[in-house]
Amino acid sequence: MIMIKTRNLDELQLLKRGNVFKHGLSILVGLLLVNALLYSCGIDWASGKWAELTIILFTVVFCNIEFICYDIYPLTERRQRFLFYFFGLFGTVSIAVCVYDLINEQTGIIVDEKIVSSALGIVYGVMFLAVFFTYICRAQYKARHEKDE
Repeated sequence: MIMIKTRNLDELQLLKRGNVFKHGLSILVGLLLVNALLYSCGIDWASGKWAELTIILFTVVFCNIEFICYDIYPLTERRQRFLFYFFGLFGTVSIAVCVYDLINEQTGIIVDEKIVSSALGIVYGVMFLAVFFTYICRAQYKARHEKDE
């Protein structure tokens, strides 16, 4: 069994972590209720499973951004850094592939009053890039303020 050395969190960090999960749950429930309201009104904004996946991914991205802002990482920051770099790479590739797909198919972003999956791929890429850029900004902020001290 592989043991991963994690950071011990103090009471303030545990409280902040609980607040992040509370905010994430509130956003998830709120967005699912809005989605159900839209469906009941006959508005189907994404086809099939993509609506729910978008809501879940948005909540996860929001929680990741809030964790980064509070400087709380599940693993050590050094190990977590590679995950954030992967998010940046994945977001960039996702946007490039989906834009290429939209251009080649010569379709719009909205077809039959629904957002097409390629356009949602661009949205997903932007979400992953938001996590990456939040990490980069936070790392630069920390480096700048550590020099001041």
